Amino acid sequence: MARPSLTFIAVAGVAALAGAVWFFGYRRTPACSGDGRYMATVQQCRAYGVDAGVCASAVEKARALATKVAPRTDAAFDCEVRFSECFAGADGRFTPTPSFCLAPGSAEPKEVRYLEYESDRLNRKKTREIRID
Repeated sequence: MARPSLTFIAVAGVAALAGAVWFFGYRRTPACSGDGRYMATVQQCRAYGVDAGVCASAVEKARALATKVAPRTDAAFDCEVRFSECFAGADGRFTPTPSFCLAPGSAEPKEVRYLEYESDRLNRKKTREIRID
């Protein structure tokens, strides 16, 4: 009687372990690990042969997310001192320009991020990626 329950526990344990390995492996796989491409502008997107409408939509979605989440400044100069590139939002404030991954056949930007400058202890500027999705 104890034997079937031990077998069940062993099978359940192996299944749980396999599920955990699959989940964490899939979760950590970057969106651009396949045929996806990183981009930030419609021109870069079009250079990969993606439809202009899809490109415009993806860039707009990434910028809308950045506008909601990323810090904004009132002056373009202040934004460009702190971030690598900036764009003017609808409210006239400046937001860091996001880059993102666009996988083939998808219009949804993945792995949206922007670059922020920071200084190290010797006051040298270094860039740091801030992921926002």
